Amino acid sequence: MKTSYAIIIQAAVWITIWAVFSFTGNTADRLPGFYLLNTLWVLGFIVFFNVFHRMLLPIFFAGKKMLFTGMVLLTLTGYVAYSVVIDINFRIPEKLSAEARKEVRKKAQVPLEYLIIPSIFLGLMLFGAAASVGGLSAFEKKKKSEEEANRRRLEAEIALLKSQINPHFLVNTLNNLYVLSLTEPEKTPSGLLKLSEMVSYILYECAKPMVPLALDIEFIENYIALQRLRLPPNAHLQVDLPSVVPQEIEIEPMILIPFIENAFKHGLTTKTSCELLVSIQLRGKQLTLEVKNPVLPPKPEQSGNPSGIGLANTQQRLEHSYPHKHTLSIHNDGQTHVVKLQINLAP
Repeated sequence: MKTSYAIIIQAAVWITIWAVFSFTGNTADRLPGFYLLNTLWVLGFIVFFNVFHRMLLPIFFAGKKMLFTGMVLLTLTGYVAYSVVIDINFRIPEKLSAEARKEVRKKAQVPLEYLIIPSIFLGLMLFGAAASVGGLSAFEKKKKSEEEANRRRLEAEIALLKSQINPHFLVNTLNNLYVLSLTEPEKTPSGLLKLSEMVSYILYECAKPMVPLALDIEFIENYIALQRLRLPPNAHLQVDLPSVVPQEIEIEPMILIPFIENAFKHGLTTKTSCELLVSIQLRGKQLTLEVKNPVLPPKPEQSGNPSGIGLANTQQRLEHSYPHKHTLSIHNDGQTHVVKLQINLAP
């Protein structure tokens, strides 16, 4: 498609140049040979331009400067020779009356420099035009190549972050389920069923760059249902999730769950009363997540990294996947830890 488009553009340019040469000025006394001359001129333009643009510029970009210079000089010499031959055989006779043509055909009477210098000048102009077009094409190609490389790099980074989050999440969930099996074994089968659904989501949906928001919220519901099985009596959990989510709205998978997981991991205790809030609001394609949990003294194994790898990686994923389309606020006053995240999910 791009090659066909370039051919059409070139054809339009050359036809326009031929028309300007042929039909501007006083055309009343022009003979048929005049139009043949212009056709030969434009054909010379086309050949020289494309030889330089398509054959010689790649030699230059390949770093073969000496070969490029020699080929340019050779091509320019060939173009000048072609122009001089056309001038001698077509242009000069057309400029004179029929009676004077025989005399002018004596080529020795025409100073050769009058033919060579304009041809060199015109050849250099074509050289500059071809170099400009080739340089612009090379710049655009390099720009697209860099953009593609950056896109692939970002995709690789996101894939790495997601691959780190999934095992991290599963390890935490399995630990919770293990504790549940020891303390309340009758709840373990229900927990295993929820975990099975969550693992299925991770295996079959999280490999995709985007998933329906409805599926991600269903995953969150399963996670919260699993956490309810182990809530201590002193814990109060408030959950507010959208009941209806349009199927066309998509989100990057598992980008919300680390904030929710963090609240359960660091906000539950059996020693004092604790209140947790998980709220997801959807207005149009503007999603708002709010998570609140009490601030508790860090456990010894958590003192070095209280937030865990999941939360840190999620912030990086937000920067990669939703640049300038999200706001994240994390506030900790020593009593309550509050996360507020807004994401514009419009494509």
